[in-house]
Amino acid sequence: MASSVRKILQENFSFSSCVKSDIWHPEKGSKGYEWWYFDALSDDGKDAIVIIFLDNFIFSPGYNSLNHKNLLDGNTRFPALAFVYYRNGKPVYRAINEFKANEFEASTEIPRCKIGENIFHLEKASYGSGYVLEINARLHKNQTLKAKFEWLSIESDLLPSTKEISHNTHCWNLVSPRSDVTGRITVTNQHGKKRDEIQFRGTGYHDHNLDSRWLPDTVKDWQWGRSHFPDATAVFYRYNEIGDYNDQGKLFLTIDNQLIEKNAEFEVQETGRDKFGLKYPKRLRIVTDDNIRLRVKQNNIIDSSFFYLRFLSEMTLTLRDGKPRKTLGITEHLEPKTLKYRWLDWLVNMRIGKDGKSPFLP
Repeated sequence: MASSVRKILQENFSFSSCVKSDIWHPEKGSKGYEWWYFDALSDDGKDAIVIIFLDNFIFSPGYNSLNHKNLLDGNTRFPALAFVYYRNGKPVYRAINEFKANEFEASTEIPRCKIGENIFHLEKASYGSGYVLEINARLHKNQTLKAKFEWLSIESDLLPSTKEISHNTHCWNLVSPRSDVTGRITVTNQHGKKRDEIQFRGTGYHDHNLDSRWLPDTVKDWQWGRSHFPDATAVFYRYNEIGDYNDQGKLFLTIDNQLIEKNAEFEVQETGRDKFGLKYPKRLRIVTDDNIRLRVKQNNIIDSSFFYLRFLSEMTLTLRDGKPRKTLGITEHLEPKTLKYRWLDWLVNMRIGKDGKSPFLP
């Protein structure tokens, strides 16, 4: 009986790399969540950008409170935009803006989403296709951040989606493992005077997650990361649902524009504890059946809370040629059970800007 339960739970995770499926999925229901994630590292490794468009913000106290009480209905939604710019491993500009339900627009036919004045859409041109992102966000102390980026796809659309959306399945769409990213960030103060302008060029990544179930009721822990090497892209995913003792361990490699999916063993070689008390693996060794190895050193925490951590990590990939390749990558660790604790709402709310107002904390 126990083995059959584990098998069922293992089937509750769906993988794809499909531009066509990078659309909005309202059929998941109002209690679920969906987000489009973009990140990039600059060519010199000093700057990093993370941008997330969320249909139901998984960290929103309003969304989690109503979900916990089973009061969410079809007219309730908590969309949000998250933007963070890091320099030398520290957040310089962070905007977490939550919007009203009627400020969310998304297409069920093409990749496009608009939240307030923030928008991304797929654009095709003679030199290739990719995503255009325009950001207009409120920062701490009534500052405004505007940005425009182009995520030009280098590796994308590598594994078509073959499954229908299920109400007991987490769907992960690895839309574009590697993109050429260019853009500009402009920050103005409360009086509209420009105080900073940043030109960005680097290598990026884009994926899409959705689930019909409430995150704290389904996920025990979740480890994710990616890195770009000269001859390969490596993306790992370790996903563990509550009650499932055989977690989903995957290593994806993109080589010569082909996506290679590998089952992988995750060995935690050293653990650490964040200032908020969250325990995490500082050193991971990820090994496939054919001895492809990815070593991950999560020594540099660039964002943290009671339920998630984000790292700028040192990643070393060894393929069958036996030659180690080393670079930096972005990794994350999530343990969502504390999202059920209502006493944390005040702290989470202080980082969220609402109704066009700035967040209390940067």
